[in-house]
Amino acid sequence: MDCGPSCLATIAGYYKLRVDIDALRRACAIGKEGVTLFGISKAAEEIGFKTIGGRITFETLSAEAPLPCIAHWDQNHFVVIYKIQKHRRGDCTIYVADPGKGLLTYDKEEFCEHWASTKTNGEEKGIVLLLELTEKVYAQNRTKQTSKSNRLKFLWGYLRKYKRFFVQLILGLLLGSLLQLIFPFLTQAIVDTGIGGKDIGFVWLVLLAEMMLLFSRTAIDFIRSKILLHISTRINISLISDFFIKLMKLPMKFFDTKLMGDLLQRIEDHRRVEQFLTSS
Repeated sequence: MDCGPSCLATIAGYYKLRVDIDALRRACAIGKEGVTLFGISKAAEEIGFKTIGGRITFETLSAEAPLPCIAHWDQNHFVVIYKIQKHRRGDCTIYVADPGKGLLTYDKEEFCEHWASTKTNGEEKGIVLLLELTEKVYAQNRTKQTSKSNRLKFLWGYLRKYKRFFVQLILGLLLGSLLQLIFPFLTQAIVDTGIGGKDIGFVWLVLLAEMMLLFSRTAIDFIRSKILLHISTRINISLISDFFIKLMKLPMKFFDTKLMGDLLQRIEDHRRVEQFLTSS
């Protein structure tokens, strides 16, 4: 089902462009039965490519078609043709990037078995989507790169409410680390001064100090865990609430083109975001 967006992402990567695969899935308008060539073409034009689709012969493909291009494969799949190498003896090797199988090579006969779908006037023809790079692609790609700061603003919108808690967490972490560093020096003092000088009173004093430090460190860790739990719960509620509010505002057409698993996966993604933001 993701072969169409994956092919577009592959071609974008060929031109060293950065694209969001989730945005490509939405632009391709993937339905319950998969993606169409028209949907892929529309998504490519949104990125900035100029596209044209149709049925062509293998001779036209190898001689005139700009590569890489997208080919309809086995009547139910899409792949990227990124290179056609002609040999002196007349045959050729076709290099294909299959989203499901990786990089593959075919000779002409094997390739046409998978690609050709019709035969007109004795000539086998297959469906391809040709893409032409335009300046609009680079302009939109620069815009998307600058929009990454908006993602940080999105995360900061959930975190800024708890700035004072984060300050407390950092102070607790520093204090706990400092207490942990004191233990080796106290142990050294017991051995060098208490045992070496046979001063049992000093030994008991240092042991009491270690117990107090251990208790303090345990208390600090407990407070930190409570603060993390508080932040985690609040952020989780905010994320899920905002998600469902946005979900309820979507038109019915959106649900007609999405599987139930896609919606459940989005809910699971919110849990992962919450864990990332609040994990210690």
